[in-house]
Amino acid sequence: MPQLRQNPVTGRWVAIATERAKRPTSFTRAAGVAVPAASTCPFCYGNESMTPPEVMAYRPTGTAENTEGWEVRVVPNLYPAFGPANGEPTVATVGMYQTMNGAGVHEVIVSSPLHAADISELPTEKVRRIVDMYIDRYNANRNNPSVQYLLLINNHGKEAGASLEHPHSQLFGIPLVPSEVEDELAGIQRYRNEQGRCVYCDVNANEEKDGERIIAKNEWFLTFAPFASRTPFEASIVPRWHAPRFEEMNPDQREAFANALHDLLTRFRVGLNDPPLNFFIHTAPCHADGNVDYHWHLELLPKLAIAAGFELGSGVMINVATPESAAEFLRNVDLSGESQPIAVPSGHH
Repeated sequence: MPQLRQNPVTGRWVAIATERAKRPTSFTRAAGVAVPAASTCPFCYGNESMTPPEVMAYRPTGTAENTEGWEVRVVPNLYPAFGPANGEPTVATVGMYQTMNGAGVHEVIVSSPLHAADISELPTEKVRRIVDMYIDRYNANRNNPSVQYLLLINNHGKEAGASLEHPHSQLFGIPLVPSEVEDELAGIQRYRNEQGRCVYCDVNANEEKDGERIIAKNEWFLTFAPFASRTPFEASIVPRWHAPRFEEMNPDQREAFANALHDLLTRFRVGLNDPPLNFFIHTAPCHADGNVDYHWHLELLPKLAIAAGFELGSGVMINVATPESAAEFLRNVDLSGESQPIAVPSGHH
């Protein structure tokens, strides 16, 4: 019988349509074909002049900006959704409607010089460097008075919205707190008022005790399929300690997060033949109290189903694969042959 499940943080409901459920293996796709580097790719070595000037890069001492040799590179988006960074958000009224100019930040974080190597295919020490850059860019933008919220996203695959094949992430600094995050903040306060505890700490404790939806865990992070998963194979990485801000991780926590992210993406690539997916990080708003009752977290949603009329009309997602079966499948993916990641060029010529 189909079952409705409620997200304990946001209060939103999803439908787990068990009678329509597919076996987890039915979501696997044909293996993708490696995409060769293109001479016109702006993120490949030698094409640095095709992007706006870099705002930051990890590169060997002595190499010039906007040349080869970088390890992770950050540039402004050529077609920004928000900006300029020094703009001032101004609200205007148009009849009964309100508008606001889109002052803010839109940066592109290029994962590596390799055109066809996703995060899961890089050595874990390179993934750690990507995580370090994420945090560096959060901290570079968090005190901007025009920016109320920083949202880091990664679109993997054309169907997930990636306009360029070369792996990259994007950081948006926007002049408001998104409704998704507002709902989470309201939900944790509601739970605190009713139960006297942190909802994320309780979710973590419940998932560890139950175990059915756990995908992986390490000393600092829990990776699991949420009880009220919106889509087949939705997954979350959540700190096991009380941590409102992503950008305040210490070195050990950064290392553990890089390992957790690499592990999860590898399970998707190997187990489901590299499906298109989106992941994003929710953290406390830039100018919120540093002690806000919150756990930053990563949410990953693969593009394995399409939202149709019911979902769009009701706001209730129908998930045709149970989180328990999805977690079991991902937990049991054989990663024994994944010990030789793609080698990354050491740097400049």
